[in-house]
Amino acid sequence: MNQHPSSCESNQGQDTRQSVETSASTLMAYLRLMRIGNVFTAFANIIMGFLVVQSDAGLTGITGDNAVILLGLLASTFCLYCAGMVLNDVFDVERDTSERKKRPIPSGQISLGNARKLGWGLLVSGILCSLTAGINGLIIASAVAISVVLYDWILKKTHLAPLAMGACRFFNILLGMSMAGSDSALFLGFAKHHLLIAGSIGIFVSGLTWFARTEAKISSRWLLIFGVLVMAIGLYGLAIFPRYVPDPKQLRLNANTATMLIGLLGMLTLYRCVLAVADPIPAKVQTGVIGCLRSLIFLDAAVVLIVSDRMLAIGTLALLVPMLIIGKRIRAT
Repeated sequence: MNQHPSSCESNQGQDTRQSVETSASTLMAYLRLMRIGNVFTAFANIIMGFLVVQSDAGLTGITGDNAVILLGLLASTFCLYCAGMVLNDVFDVERDTSERKKRPIPSGQISLGNARKLGWGLLVSGILCSLTAGINGLIIASAVAISVVLYDWILKKTHLAPLAMGACRFFNILLGMSMAGSDSALFLGFAKHHLLIAGSIGIFVSGLTWFARTEAKISSRWLLIFGVLVMAIGLYGLAIFPRYVPDPKQLRLNANTATMLIGLLGMLTLYRCVLAVADPIPAKVQTGVIGCLRSLIFLDAAVVLIVSDRMLAIGTLALLVPMLIIGKRIRAT
């Protein structure tokens, strides 16, 4: 007996819905694997670094000519950051299988082979995309890639892990500054203020990594205090960078005002961390960690405000919106 037409249509509709649901579930698994919400902090690093170099050249906007370079660098950092997140789970698959079975690879949502191909493919793509900024872009992107692999593969389980994480962020900011060509360059066209900005945020991230080292359990107060102190050193370095800009005329805020701005952001950033030191339970430590991750966008936007157009600073700050929206669905840490 032939099936009724309405029954066939119903089955087809059900199959379509199941297919869509499966595709959506797979996409969500890949987004979780890449911890996609945090990539916006990497975007902010690139935009900030790029605009600092533009300011050095007397430019405060993004033109058609340099937009291509910026887009290439944004694509590069996207690929490199996501590669780091994917390879982190690839190298951690044995531990995740026993401790975090809901992660995409141990849960079977994504095969180890596919994750491995994705991670290495993104890493190579990130290096290639950096070529829009020339040989400097290629060199710095390669440094980011090496730092990422060393962290995920070897250093993550050692005491050098926080320094390696800071190095990843340091080189990522320098990637945004790839077009630097200062007359007072120390190396590869980077001047003292470029290295101070990138190094200070790198130190901040190292401190954050120390702070988050044992976030899943009751943390040692001494470890938390050490992390907060290192973050404070990074914030201090960032606060004084305007004093090292070769031409003070390129600053949109005077050096004292700029220092106060970074100092205020720093106090607001570290407030939740200090609360966690007083009561080092996982919930409070994780709240402090997430707050510090989000503060990276605020700090980058503050630097843009100091050296460039205020609308570009607002645009940089707006990256916080998708980060917050995605963070409600996909865990940031």
